[in-house]
Amino acid sequence: MALTLLHGTLHVTIYEVDKIHISGRGNIFSKIVSNIEETVGFGKGTPKMYATVDLEKARVGRTKMITDEPENPRWYESFHIYCAHSASNVIFTVKDDNPIGATLIGRAYIPVEEILDGEELDRWVEILDQDKNPIKAGSKIHVKLQYFDVTRDRNWARGIKSSKYPGVPYTFFSQRNGCRVSLYQDAHVPDNFIPKIPLSGGKYYEPHRCWEDVFDAITNAKHFIYITGWSVYTEISLIRDSRRQKKWR
Repeated sequence: MALTLLHGTLHVTIYEVDKIHISGRGNIFSKIVSNIEETVGFGKGTPKMYATVDLEKARVGRTKMITDEPENPRWYESFHIYCAHSASNVIFTVKDDNPIGATLIGRAYIPVEEILDGEELDRWVEILDQDKNPIKAGSKIHVKLQYFDVTRDRNWARGIKSSKYPGVPYTFFSQRNGCRVSLYQDAHVPDNFIPKIPLSGGKYYEPHRCWEDVFDAITNAKHFIYITGWSVYTEISLIRDSRRQKKWR
């Protein structure tokens, strides 16, 4: 199936799975627990059910874990997902996080073409195995989703200078004035690297050196230095060009 670009906001609610059970002691979880006891020695394990929202290989949402309803997990969680993904399906993956690692229960698929018109879709979707065959329990997952194309956003292409721009919704921090953002092509560029990239207003892009700017910002700081990031390596060399040496002030 062809990929379709989803550029906008996807509102998703994952309600529940109707049943994850084969029959009697043929329960999926009995098999998992038995495997744990025989190979790991943890004793009786507790199923921890969770579900995710995937756009192809991009995981864009995940529920909490359910431990007290292993055969009929009910999450009732909603997600507001900002999309710029190419996908053929919205995929709902159900897993059990047990002592030997996450065990795939199955996946449910909703074709992207069914949500492009922006209408709300509320449906029980069949859960399939890795070969896309119905799992033995005949399980279904109840989901609701609605897609809002970015062109339906009243602030689209108007910029943040719009007097009525409310800021990005569903975020932790509101819009603030007086902020500055510097965009870098690379962390470091040589002196003779001057690509001719036209910008608005008849100007051209001027490459800057990220690490050197960080060095200058730190050495020129008057009161505080805040450094944030997923991972910060403190041993990194900020000054890398022997012809452009700088000293701490």
